[in-house]
Amino acid sequence: MEVSKVDKLKKFVNKYTPVIMLLPALIGVLIIQIYPSLDSIRLSFTDKSLLNPITSYVGFDNYIKALSDPQTWQTILNTLVFAVLSLALGAVFAMLVANELNKKFRGRTFFRAMFLAPWVTPPLVTSAIWQLLLSETFSPINGLLMQLGWIDKPINFLGNTEPILGFLSMPLISIIIINVWSIFPFLMVMFLAGMQTIPAEMIEAATVDGANSVQRFFKITLPCLMPVIETSILLEGIWQFNNFNISYLVTKGGPLNSTMVMAVDVYTEAFINFNYGSGATISVLMMLIILFPAVVYLKKQLRQTDNI
Repeated sequence: MEVSKVDKLKKFVNKYTPVIMLLPALIGVLIIQIYPSLDSIRLSFTDKSLLNPITSYVGFDNYIKALSDPQTWQTILNTLVFAVLSLALGAVFAMLVANELNKKFRGRTFFRAMFLAPWVTPPLVTSAIWQLLLSETFSPINGLLMQLGWIDKPINFLGNTEPILGFLSMPLISIIIINVWSIFPFLMVMFLAGMQTIPAEMIEAATVDGANSVQRFFKITLPCLMPVIETSILLEGIWQFNNFNISYLVTKGGPLNSTMVMAVDVYTEAFINFNYGSGATISVLMMLIILFPAVVYLKKQLRQTDNI
């Protein structure tokens, strides 16, 4: 009996339904993410510039020029310091807040909602508020510190470029503090969700055995949260390494490039200096740096999966 065209079509649709359902998303990812990434790699091997109508391939010249420039290494260092310190301080603060919000007390829901405010505040609003708070002239922080007698003159939070410990500056510390305030709610939510999956019987048993709150945290809560912590740290680490908003909106990478991070450097080269080849080169360097922790994490996860 000959199979009709309708039956063939139904068989084809039934067989490839998952692929058909995923196709729009795959096309979107291809157009929005994969193609621009591959095109950036191509551009990094050219001298393409809006000011020069002729584009030619220059091989690794852009990479050699970037890596031989001390400012590039300073920007990479700024980015790593910004991302690592923001992540470390944000994770510690988020853990402390999540641990307190996991306890039962009156008004807990209200405080959980309030601690989400920094996360949902638009970056432009966040930057404007913090610029005022850290202003040398109008800063209420400076006013309070002077009234308490802790300082004799206003601190120039966003303009003092004197090095601290050789790799820090007051503006860089300032944008790290702003960033910690912005990112800790996400980590707090993740940690809090993980804490609520820990069986109450384990905590009760440890309490009966005489363990205090600190011992319960380090012996039960923290080990149980490690999968959540690892995933959250990886995701937030990638986001913070690519962070553009805080550095650009608060200081625009200044003063004297003391807060210049790689994302802002890419924007400056490509859309202010119109050197698309140089901007693409820095973006590729960013991708190569961030690939390292991602690959290490994925290998670890695959190894754990194989052992199960």
